[in-house]
Amino acid sequence: MMNKKTWKPMLYLLPSLSGVLFFHLLPFADVIKRSFMDDLGRHFTGMQNYAKLFRSSHFLLAGKNTLLFMICSTPVLLALSLSIAVLLHTHTAHHPAQTHAPMGISILPLIYLLPLALPVAALSGVWKIFFHEYGLLNALLTAFDIPAVSWLHTKFSMVVVIATYLWRNLGYTMILWLAGLTAIDPGLYEAAALEGADKKRQFAYITIPLLKPLGFTVSVLAMLNSFKVFRDIYLISGDYPDKHIYMIQHLLNNWFTNMEFGKITAAALIIILMTGWLILALQLGFSWQKRRNHYESTKIL
Repeated sequence: MMNKKTWKPMLYLLPSLSGVLFFHLLPFADVIKRSFMDDLGRHFTGMQNYAKLFRSSHFLLAGKNTLLFMICSTPVLLALSLSIAVLLHTHTAHHPAQTHAPMGISILPLIYLLPLALPVAALSGVWKIFFHEYGLLNALLTAFDIPAVSWLHTKFSMVVVIATYLWRNLGYTMILWLAGLTAIDPGLYEAAALEGADKKRQFAYITIPLLKPLGFTVSVLAMLNSFKVFRDIYLISGDYPDKHIYMIQHLLNNWFTNMEFGKITAAALIIILMTGWLILALQLGFSWQKRRNHYESTKIL
């Protein structure tokens, strides 16, 4: 029988647990059920919806593009944001007086976060004007006698999408890395420097291992944020963009318009399972690397 110390915390958690149950778990259970039924949810069809998915060239194309975008953009975002955060943290450590200046180094994080705060529709309009066939970038190219490129209707469209993703998420990810760098005790670097460790060894054996827990969180957030690029592509190119940037969200949106709910629920379940496997692989990778760095940490000197 539960005593007062046991049921009282559960009572406080009851509203949150009820919200998770009714707004997340029950709808997810309904998605699983509908993935094995017809579009109207009246007749059981078994694995028919899943078979339709893997026979659909549109699903395979959208899945390939989404996976390619995630694989190309996420590592670049993590590496670039970490590099900027290290440079910013190093500059702040060497010039502490500038952190209190009205227009000093402390204003830079706010500037990096500005793209995240701007409306998506406004930013998409700017990108469309810049990368349109008769936009500003092609006008600049033709001024130097370089042939214009239809950036949004060729293989370069994926590069444009990756650039917009990096520009929008770089500042937010950099702030997360900067928070982790600030939490590292400067005395560790001083002790390592006294023992003869150079900057590269300090970064490899102090900075990277201590950023590992944060690195997993930042990697998962970057991966999940990559799904949000659909908003920018949709506002730039509409329902049917170039085949190189036709993402899985475009396919789901078009299926929803055609009321193909069976295939939507099956595709959603596959995406959830694949995302879960990717997150699990990241966690296993970070755990293995943590054990490896712990084994090699004795070599720093």
